Amino acid sequence: MSEHVRDRKTISVVICMGSSCFARGNNRNIELLQSFADRPDPAVRVEPRGHLCEGLCRSGPNIVIDGRLHHEVDPVALAGLLNQATGGPAGPGGAA
Repeated sequence: MSEHVRDRKTISVVICMGSSCFARGNNRNIELLQSFADRPDPAVRVEPRGHLCEGLCRSGPNIVIDGRLHHEVDPVALAGLLNQATGGPAGPGGAA
């Protein structure tokens, strides 16, 4: 493993998998997050994880990026949040 790969910035993304957040849009956010995590980027690594409901259903879909909770996150908002967190273009084809 090269030194550059070991020194990559890691972005932690926790997506709520509760039924309300999932139905409100996290089902679509998972697809975007996975495509973002799978892209080859030598400077940034995205670590997506799912989490069970934490009781914030009314303000969902909920996503935590690097410890900061975000509410009402649709795919457009998620692309922007990932772009902001990583300092680069987000989403398939680099569109934010």
